[in-house]
Amino acid sequence: MSNSFELPKIETSKRLLQNLRRTRLEVQEVSLELEEINVKLGEYIRQKQLERVRKTLIG
Repeated sequence: MSNSFELPKIETSKRLLQNLRRTRLEVQEVSLELEEINVKLGEYIRQKQLERVRKTLIG
C-alpha cells in the first residue's frame, strides 16, 4: 500500500468548493425557515394560552 497523497485537480477543487458553498447556503435557508416556524409556533402557543386565561376569567 502506498501512503502517498495526491492533491485533486484544480477543476475538481473548484467544483467541490462550489458545492460546499451551495450546501452551506441551503443549510442556512433551512435554518431560517425553521426559525420562522418556531416563531409562528411560539405565537400560536401564546395566543392559545391567552384564550384559556380569558376563558377562565369570563367563565
